[in-house]
Amino acid sequence: MFKDLEVYVINLDRSPERMKSMDKRLKALGLSYTRISAVDGKKTEFGTNEVNAKKYERCHGKYITPTEVACFVSHYNVMKEFCENSDKKFALVLEDDMIFADDFLDVLKAILKNKSWDLVKLNGGHSGGNVRAVKLTGKYSLVLNAFHQSKTGAYLINRKAGKSYYEKLLPMFVPIDHEYIKFWKYKIRGFSVAPFPSWEEEGPSTIDYKMVKKNRRPWYKNFPKLAYKFYIALYRLVWIMPEILKNKFTFRNK
Repeated sequence: MFKDLEVYVINLDRSPERMKSMDKRLKALGLSYTRISAVDGKKTEFGTNEVNAKKYERCHGKYITPTEVACFVSHYNVMKEFCENSDKKFALVLEDDMIFADDFLDVLKAILKNKSWDLVKLNGGHSGGNVRAVKLTGKYSLVLNAFHQSKTGAYLINRKAGKSYYEKLLPMFVPIDHEYIKFWKYKIRGFSVAPFPSWEEEGPSTIDYKMVKKNRRPWYKNFPKLAYKFYIALYRLVWIMPEILKNKFTFRNK
């Protein structure tokens, strides 16, 4: 079942203990993997090819931090690795702090048997307004999300999604989890699993979220951010409605 699956783990060189923990978890699942050395935002200077800082400020309402750019570029590097150095059909992309449900492999197998997706998110910060789509296995379903769904700690992509992200991701102007869900831009079908079969291990993040919060712009400079959010919400509505009508999805109550 997994012969067509590439597994990537994004890990900072200065976080060897995280890699040891992930290695143990993946070996317990029987999954071989390739480690991708994460870009270190504390040691890297980024140029205009990697990030548009002014556009980030307008669209996200914050001043950008190097660790956010590093996270974004690290995920881009996975797309590059997958497209240039792998002939597998699918890739499972993991950040190095993920924990897996006991039936994670069953969920993975069920998703790979389904051919209707280009990207599937396996973790998230909230449900994202789930729209029921396809029963997978046990308690799990493949769902559309009516709203933004944060985090990119674990997700599956096929080659179509990998190629589209590789060609269009850079330069960054919003965080990676905000960019990945622009399915209309990348011309892909994106879903998530409900409930999530993986989640983040408790502990400090390598992204300095305290600094991210401090970097918020004053409220009176946030009108461009609100306009951008409205634009994205409208695009998402236009994208999702044909999917709902075509597949006769029903909205979930929870």
